[in-house]
Amino acid sequence: MIQGYFLSILYLIISSLMFLQNKYRLQLSFVLRFSSYLISNKKALNIFTLSGAVVFLIVLFFPITPGPMILGDLVPALMILYETLYFYIVYGMEDTKKEREYINFSKEGRKVALGWISLIIATVHFVFPSFVLL
Repeated sequence: MIQGYFLSILYLIISSLMFLQNKYRLQLSFVLRFSSYLISNKKALNIFTLSGAVVFLIVLFFPITPGPMILGDLVPALMILYETLYFYIVYGMEDTKKEREYINFSKEGRKVALGWISLIIATVHFVFPSFVLL
């Protein structure tokens, strides 16, 4: 299913930009607005995470043609699932942390690494669509 392929790449790229937004704040100002919109609007957050879950299921059960079902696009599917759960949990709990006056830099390196990993997975998945990513 080619639509799931493009949706998975789009979701991976958007998620990687959201992970990289704090480090590259000036270049990714539009992503800052999107993430603050997700934090403030729970309906938008639910739609974003529900779309991630749907894309996960589509990529898992309908991989690009030469790949076997479930194992064909396993790495992009697992990354989409991780990102969906991460944004649902972290952005959903952000409302309870409004009194926070500082930025937690201890997890910043991990978020940047996850952003780059997600971008690399999206690039490899785009360049080699029929490659079985195990």
